[in-house]
Amino acid sequence: MRGIIMNVQKTRRVAALGIAMGMALVAMPAAVQAQKPASLPGDFPVKPVRILIGLAAGGGLDIMTRALTQKLSERWGQSVLVENRPTAGGVAAVEAVAKAEPDGYTWHASGSQLELTVVFRRASFDVLKVLEPMVQMSAQPYVLMVTGALPAKSVKELIALAKARPGELNYGTAGPGSLGHLGHELMNMQAGVKMSHIPYKGGGAHIPDLVAGRLQLAFMPTLSATPLMKNGSARGIAVTSMQRVLSLPDMPTVSEAGVPDFELANAYGLFVPVKVPPALISAINREVTQALAQPDMQVRLPADGAASPSPHTPAQYRALVEQHVRRYSEVVKSAGITPDS
Repeated sequence: MRGIIMNVQKTRRVAALGIAMGMALVAMPAAVQAQKPASLPGDFPVKPVRILIGLAAGGGLDIMTRALTQKLSERWGQSVLVENRPTAGGVAAVEAVAKAEPDGYTWHASGSQLELTVVFRRASFDVLKVLEPMVQMSAQPYVLMVTGALPAKSVKELIALAKARPGELNYGTAGPGSLGHLGHELMNMQAGVKMSHIPYKGGGAHIPDLVAGRLQLAFMPTLSATPLMKNGSARGIAVTSMQRVLSLPDMPTVSEAGVPDFELANAYGLFVPVKVPPALISAINREVTQALAQPDMQVRLPADGAASPSPHTPAQYRALVEQHVRRYSEVVKSAGITPDS
């Protein structure tokens, strides 16, 4: 009898110990439970990673970055956090990352805003000497939209009309020195036409005038353009990427439709301080690339009007950023653009 009682007590202790261990496992932080990917060097990450964005929350870059942070947090078992610092035209975020400890825990997420900061020397320092391009997340092409009253229904017809009426066709942008401004002037240069700039304060502010016919054309993000095309408020005639957009498969590119080699896209990417070890930069590059390749992300990108870029090494991404800087610098010089013009 005594033996039976002792066995029962032992069984209860083992069961209690098992329950306690299970509760402890549930209470463990995700960082302890998760298996760190073998591709990451050392014990990275042992603390939260911060990603600073020089824009307000809610825009395309912010949404894209937050979707990625969720993937990385799940994969690493460590928090990856977004901080929005939309002051000083985004330069404050660049400065904060540049001054951060080069240990890989502070990143900067930016679109072509960073490239334009270099072109227009908006910072008091050489941005590409303090930040290292790490990985491209996506490319956000635009739709070339024209007002419904404009007779041009293709890029070739638009160019012919612009040549027949030099300076009379107006294009709207989010403001002087914006990517849209440089994109339209790039089209002017490559097509040999003159269309006039009408700047607005912020993205989307020009839409009512485009719909009303007071503007003739504008480059618009896919998400903004699609509703206008569906309800017939304005007409999309081409996309600005080199390849057709998955969400608009029947729409030609500007390049194939009349302005060869024309391309305009807001490239979203991640940057770190220049002294972050190259091995860590390459490892994070691979991790982000793998996260973006997940099926749900591959579905989400086209739905958001974005294109998934071909995998780039950090060196290849730097070369792409520098290529954009050279191209936009040439446009600025040729068209005499200033941030206030």
